[in-house]
Amino acid sequence: MIVLAGLAGGMIIAGLALAAGQMTGRGQPPGVPPPRRPFAGSLSDRASRRMLLALAASLAVLAITRWPVAGLAAGLAVMYLPRVLSTSRQRQRTAKLEGLEQWTRRLADMLTASRGLEEALEASARSAPAAIAEPVAALASRLHARTGSQAALRAFADDIDDPAGDRIAAALIIASGHRGGAVRDVLNALAVMLGQDVAARREIEAERAQHRTTLRWISVFIGGFTVFAVLNHAYARPYGTIPGEVVLALVTGLYAGGLGWLHRLGSMPAPGRFLAEQGERQHVRDRAPAGMRL
Repeated sequence: MIVLAGLAGGMIIAGLALAAGQMTGRGQPPGVPPPRRPFAGSLSDRASRRMLLALAASLAVLAITRWPVAGLAAGLAVMYLPRVLSTSRQRQRTAKLEGLEQWTRRLADMLTASRGLEEALEASARSAPAAIAEPVAALASRLHARTGSQAALRAFADDIDDPAGDRIAAALIIASGHRGGAVRDVLNALAVMLGQDVAARREIEAERAQHRTTLRWISVFIGGFTVFAVLNHAYARPYGTIPGEVVLALVTGLYAGGLGWLHRLGSMPAPGRFLAEQGERQHVRDRAPAGMRL
């Protein structure tokens, strides 16, 4: 039993450490500044609270069942199951794209012969959609503080953190260096593309709703079976042995793999950003010795 308790503590600590590493993401390359992320503080606080809840759940399940694998599984479930079952990230990205579409159309309408690009961008903050109100307000503040248009628009793209924002920012950067009336047509074309993207995403989300429903039912079944196993001591007694722990680890791994696969089927990964990648390559190139620059 002492050996099992030691293994339990090690497995729980290792599992939560791996979970924390996955939530914090990969580190930035040396010399590359971290990208701007709105609400970064609240996300960090949320991750810390979830880690504390996961640790509490692991210790509670371990104390009740005396099963190290069950304690580790409970902690990982608290860390990852809400993310697997939640659709908030997909809804937030769809709302962000819809907000970008509306803002781009309004910005195109504001661009007239008597109003320049910077003035229109500052004025657009007063009527920006709620989903992108904070990044647009930050853009207007930078322009009002006489920050360069290109630097302000790149910062805006980082705040949006989406390839659609990169396309809009790139078009505005080009327009800021080449004054002319073509920018209105470009913005209207981008707005049309965004509208089509939003409509397609809503159709895909409706089709993939069945996968999310399956995920929820499987999670309910796993939870019910776990409660049954804990309450039925005669049924659960073999899991207190080392072979039983191995079997429990295999079964838990199969369930976790199935949930992850279904979550992947119901998710729409975002393509990579190009403005961020260009900015990082340029930053690294500027820091390189003169003889090594390409």
